[in-house]
Amino acid sequence: MIKLIASDMDGTLVSSNHKISEADARAVKKAQEKGIEFIITTGRSYEDAVPQVQQAGIECSYLVMNGSELRNENGKIIQSLYLSEMLVRDIVAELEKANLCVELYTTGGTFTPSDAERRKWAVAAKINQFHPKISVEEAYKSAGEHFLYREVTPIASLDEIFENDYFVGKIISFSHDTEKIAALRRTLPAIYPVNVTGSFAINLEITNPLADKGQAIKTYAEKKGIHLKEIMTIGDSYNDLGMLDERFGYTVAMGNAIEEVKEAAKYQTDTNDENGVGKAIERFVQID
Repeated sequence: MIKLIASDMDGTLVSSNHKISEADARAVKKAQEKGIEFIITTGRSYEDAVPQVQQAGIECSYLVMNGSELRNENGKIIQSLYLSEMLVRDIVAELEKANLCVELYTTGGTFTPSDAERRKWAVAAKINQFHPKISVEEAYKSAGEHFLYREVTPIASLDEIFENDYFVGKIISFSHDTEKIAALRRTLPAIYPVNVTGSFAINLEITNPLADKGQAIKTYAEKKGIHLKEIMTIGDSYNDLGMLDERFGYTVAMGNAIEEVKEAAKYQTDTNDENGVGKAIERFVQID
């Protein structure tokens, strides 16, 4: 019997039109009505995740920044695993040396110490990821006007974060140079005590070594008295691999998931544009 459903957002619960479908939201709420807990597990910050979930009428807890924070349905921080100031400074220096744009997800918002040029190329890589028909070079031309460019606050130095007593939950970098990204995914954990993953081939997501979606779900379930076999997880990308631990009862890959996720999951559902989450819930949970 399933007692907890943990779902990723981007590429999973959120469709390519950046919304949660009515069908998916309805299935989630019906599962909750049966007493099944639902929790969002995302690489996003809490502030970035909440609006879309609330717009869909879903009330739930959140594991954000790849497990760096656990928040209850009211947004209260229940548990946190942040990066130390020294580690943040060292890693940011390493990424800047690699000529990468750096974004920091903190308790005070999302900031970037990177210059405008690097930020524009990072935004261009994101645009190309979501709209492959638009080349990186073409996307770069208007990147400075894009909302993705404007939603991150530029800072002159990291001092602005730490002097305000903000904590860093995740460091993220984007680049269209996927070989460079792949190389850093391998080398950074060998040099620093961090967990390194990503949502796409174009990005790095760096967190506390204990911050992992799968481990965060286990910790949450243990506190709730839920057995691992009573957990259902749904994901699509690299940073979801930890959620697909074979000890979980039901691990589901989206139809649009990367091959590594499909191979690791026990089951597969339809894509995020075909209400895959809702269909998976209907398949394994008896809802009307």
